[in-house]
Amino acid sequence: MMLRHAEELLSLLKRKALVLDEVHEHVRLLGGSWTRDQLELFLLCASSVTRDDSGVFQAVAASADDALQTAIVEAVRSFAGKPVPAGQVRARLPQHFVTSDEQVLAVARHTTGLEVFGPKLIRPTR
Repeated sequence: MMLRHAEELLSLLKRKALVLDEVHEHVRLLGGSWTRDQLELFLLCASSVTRDDSGVFQAVAASADDALQTAIVEAVRSFAGKPVPAGQVRARLPQHFVTSDEQVLAVARHTTGLEVFGPKLIRPTR
């Protein structure tokens, strides 16, 4: 599984609880070739993922910093890979985030999957 697939999977599990078969199907749709057992081991080792007694996997609620980071990643990806200034990313964040262009850039610099370059432009890494 590629890093971006793992990030998408964990993001999905933050929004929605799924049983292992549903998670495995999602990974297959992303192009992953992991077996059910490999995927289960990954999920059990992921510190942010829990499994209840009925076998449902869910990523634990994120901290405020994690939530901002996730929102920034989603906003950058919404531009379909095009480089975008921090102000435009900030404009696409949900209304409950109060932040600055500088904070968006700082978060982007420390986020796997994002790249800051040129005159303060942000783009997803490939």
